[in-house]
Amino acid sequence: MGIFRNMASVAFLAVQIILLSGCLKTGDNGGTAAPAEKRELVTLEQGWSNDERLDFYNTSQGSQLIPYSWFLALEQADSEALFRADDNIRRLGYIPQQPIAGRNSDGLPIGFVKDDNIEPFLLTKILASRLSPGAGVLQSEYQEWLGLTCAACHISEIELDKHVLRIDGGPPLSDFQSLIEDLSRALQATVENDDKLTRFAKKVLAQGGYSEGEKKRLRQELTPFIAWLDNYIEINYGGLVTAYGYGRLDAFGAILNRVTSSFTGIAGNATPANAPVSYPFLWNTSQLSWVQWNGSANNHIGRNVGEVSGVFADTVVKTSAPAEMFRSSAKIMNLDRLENLMSQLDSPKWQVPLPPIDQDKAAEGKALFAENCVFCHGIRNEDGQFPMTDPNLLGKQFIEVNMIALNSIGTDPLMALNFVNPALNVDPGVVRSFLPDKYQNAAKVPRAEMLSAVVKSVIGKQVAAFSPPLDQQQLLELAGYHLPEDKGGPAPPNLVAYKARPLNGVWATAPFLHNGSVSSLYQLLLPDTEREKSFDVGGKDFDVKNVGFLSSETGNRFRFNTLDSAGKPIPGNGNYGHSGNLHTATRAEDGQWRNFTDEERYQLIEYMKTL
Repeated sequence: MGIFRNMASVAFLAVQIILLSGCLKTGDNGGTAAPAEKRELVTLEQGWSNDERLDFYNTSQGSQLIPYSWFLALEQADSEALFRADDNIRRLGYIPQQPIAGRNSDGLPIGFVKDDNIEPFLLTKILASRLSPGAGVLQSEYQEWLGLTCAACHISEIELDKHVLRIDGGPPLSDFQSLIEDLSRALQATVENDDKLTRFAKKVLAQGGYSEGEKKRLRQELTPFIAWLDNYIEINYGGLVTAYGYGRLDAFGAILNRVTSSFTGIAGNATPANAPVSYPFLWNTSQLSWVQWNGSANNHIGRNVGEVSGVFADTVVKTSAPAEMFRSSAKIMNLDRLENLMSQLDSPKWQVPLPPIDQDKAAEGKALFAENCVFCHGIRNEDGQFPMTDPNLLGKQFIEVNMIALNSIGTDPLMALNFVNPALNVDPGVVRSFLPDKYQNAAKVPRAEMLSAVVKSVIGKQVAAFSPPLDQQQLLELAGYHLPEDKGGPAPPNLVAYKARPLNGVWATAPFLHNGSVSSLYQLLLPDTEREKSFDVGGKDFDVKNVGFLSSETGNRFRFNTLDSAGKPIPGNGNYGHSGNLHTATRAEDGQWRNFTDEERYQLIEYMKTL
């Protein structure tokens, strides 16, 4: 159980059907929603009470993206409509929320949260690095910041007829790259257009008093902030061949750039975040033996501190004062709370209003799955138990995750190779003394080693400050009972690989493969040479037959291409692999391998709806 949370019993929810009013009227945040057919929100039973769900949506993890008052007041670049207007939030693929007193009083989108409890020392550092390199910033005006939390990237929705199905822990069809780039454009337009700046300043300075002099000061603070944000954009997106589009993000690339370049002040350590992947689904993540697409992590708190570092938590690394080093805005207590909420999350079940499952087809599909797919993707036994690892030295077991080598699975290698590529090694700078001995004299070191050293030091510094100190049991809980390698725990089994986890709830996680390059389960069961080379992504209308999303001429739409205009493969976008024997082919009665028939593909799909 969690170290920092009260032990309330979990109330299992029945299906809740609630009016999705945000789609029907002018939002309280000043935006008019796109006209749409009236729909009802169906919240599937996944193990959370409504209070726990709202905790997950609205708990800060220590991320600071933009001053809170700025976000509330900011207009879109090309209009007077607010940036946070519901229709703009939906355009970016995020999910609006209605205001809730005491939870989300300003009606922020899911996963967008106010952080108003920033340590004064860290706030001073944030203001100095983002608003003004010198003195003059009024710290009293910047006590509150808008940040992101886990829910921004791990809550999704599926639309079916007159219903919207909320999938907690599901991969959203959001466009983080466009969010950040559009935010920069909106801020730049505010600086350049005096009428925009006046409207912005009157909102931001409403409490302190608006004046032309104060507006000028605000403009002077906006300019360095835009430069800071544009530096993030250039580092991560400047060298991209193609935009990420909806539902994909190179979070690892951004995390590694923050840790090795932004935190250390070594610009040359940065490299484009050019290997976007689909957001992993979260249910059962806390029980898995390995997480991340390349199976590089298992320690809960370490994974989560790394994650929040990528979404604008501020950590002091480059400093002349040793006592300041590794002080971080990452909130260990809240991250533990969020992890414990994740540990209670179950996969969504295929149920009303989805159409009934064809049980005869599903039975045939179950046999095919057992003959082919189960060797990689474990399923529950008759007792409801997944295949488990052997007990570790603490007697703890975890759901077995099979790491399938690249030369076996054959899928796009860029994400996995970026993590281990020695050509991307970096200058460790001031972090050198915190690295393992074998790197003490190396000119450049693996980025993963830098990430590990910084995260370990951040955690160690915060844990050391707890009063009373955490006992051994609490420390083990914080790590999810995963032991580090130097304490008898396992090393990552194969970093040049991708994980094959149990597929419960997979029906709610399109597009497929680690990089979101396959639109539906039907397409995934075709030989890779027969898969579509491009498709539209962004719309939420569900394809119940093929299990994916239907293409639409209206609404959010991004053309995902596996090939460029010259017909050459786009690195990171490949939809090849996961093909051939056991993947898209089964043994015939004569023992020879043959491709699945269409009937067999739909039998497998029908069975996977039951998982």
